[in-house]
Amino acid sequence: MPFYDTDPATERIGQQLVQTGLQTFASRGLDAEHFSVTLLLHERPLTAGDSVPVRPRGFGYRSAQPYYPCSVVKLFYLVAAQARLAEGFIRPHEELDRAMRDMILYSSNTATNYVIDLVTGTTGDTLLSEMEMREWVYKRNWVNRFFQSLGWSELAAINVCQKLMDDQRYGRERLFAGADGHNHNCLTSDATARLYYAIFTGSVLDPGRAHFVVERLARPLDPDWVASEPNAQVLGYFGEGLPKGSRLWSKAGCTAWTGDATASYRRHDAAYVELPNGHALTLIVFTEGKEISADMGCLPAFARITAQLADGI
Repeated sequence: MPFYDTDPATERIGQQLVQTGLQTFASRGLDAEHFSVTLLLHERPLTAGDSVPVRPRGFGYRSAQPYYPCSVVKLFYLVAAQARLAEGFIRPHEELDRAMRDMILYSSNTATNYVIDLVTGTTGDTLLSEMEMREWVYKRNWVNRFFQSLGWSELAAINVCQKLMDDQRYGRERLFAGADGHNHNCLTSDATARLYYAIFTGSVLDPGRAHFVVERLARPLDPDWVASEPNAQVLGYFGEGLPKGSRLWSKAGCTAWTGDATASYRRHDAAYVELPNGHALTLIVFTEGKEISADMGCLPAFARITAQLADGI
């Protein structure tokens, strides 16, 4: 059972969102078996600091289906880094701060891999002996052990132990992911929504560290800022489709052809949104397919449709 409750109004909104999306983008290759949605509708803005329900209202469509998550997984690495800082495994320093910013704001793979090395105590690439490789795999899997320790059923099937690559992998990174990609990173829309809700309700990190994560996820929608930061995952993603006056906290990702069929042609976004009418929502949309992954209008449309539907609740 998911961590949210689905009432008739939320079910209606969710079903309308799915059907409208399928109808709108069928010509671009979006089909019923290759996208997933999780939608949470919040009674009040989560940033208000008021008490919130333990179980939010929500809707899921194929929301337990695993996907190669592209850069959405970087949200999980940011939370993991804060957990490692809290326990003293790593120490704060300027380069880590810069990497955590760039990993989220610009979706830098290089910054992400620096963070992964720090939180797991590993480095990558070159081949190792069999015994060294076993030790290395155990260390790299710390991120998975951390999230499994939370005891959330939505996280049972995820995998968050791989670095982010712009094309193919080599050496130990290729061996670890598997030539067939069987050990690639893997997320579901429900798992992502669960972590978002935990961050914004302060139930996964202490308040100061949760606030740090929230600040990194914030994406201003001021046109001047968006124009000055074209790589900040607003254009072509949810932020482009939200009504004026909305507030956005998000982490998106996409891949075209990477040389690896199991990690190619995805386009995702994951966000918490506060709408100008006072409503708030969490929206996760995962899509896969060559045409839809290249469509810059798909995710903005999902945000626009959701905002319109949520306006009526």
